[in-house]
Amino acid sequence: MKLLSFLLFLFVSITQAQENSNYTITINGESFDYSLGNDFQYNVKKKGELTINISQKDILTYNDGIIKFNYSKNFPVSETPIEDDIKQITAIGSTGSGVIVQEYSDFDPALMIDLMLNEVTKESIDYGYTETTSNIEIKTKDGKILKGKKTILEYQGAIDEWIVVSFSWKDSGVLIIAINIDKKAINEGGDINVKDFFESLEIIKQN
Repeated sequence: MKLLSFLLFLFVSITQAQENSNYTITINGESFDYSLGNDFQYNVKKKGELTINISQKDILTYNDGIIKFNYSKNFPVSETPIEDDIKQITAIGSTGSGVIVQEYSDFDPALMIDLMLNEVTKESIDYGYTETTSNIEIKTKDGKILKGKKTILEYQGAIDEWIVVSFSWKDSGVLIIAINIDKKAINEGGDINVKDFFESLEIIKQN
């Protein structure tokens, strides 16, 4: 089946769907939001040399027409076509924490939740981690309700959190795997913040 495909593509490809407005243009010390590729009108108040700088914002927006979310420029997003009807978006930090999103155009990903959660946690459980699993609902920024399961794994003081949720429409949808490796370190700001991802997430396409 398609269950394990995402494991083969975690760190492949480059970002394809950054919003054009992820940039700032600075002219003589005055900064403005800037959409890449668009003309920019600036009223020159005095004659003389202009100093112009274009930079990337600290918080960027990913938007591929299906989902939209914010992320730090320090943790770039990659996207990879797995099959004709599956695309994967990945944002993983140095510790392994982060988010994997799979977009399905011909399959209801809600059917994958239990299988996926079992697959991503079974190695740790076999190693000796204790497991606590519960149902979970997460509300996105635009009011959609993601449904799935959360597993807390504990071993010698380390706490890992795995969340697998989905949102479906007409035999299509998105499957989201959120990973907090050593949740205590995440809460101290050491890596990608999964909570921030969900709070900025919007699901755009539903047809």
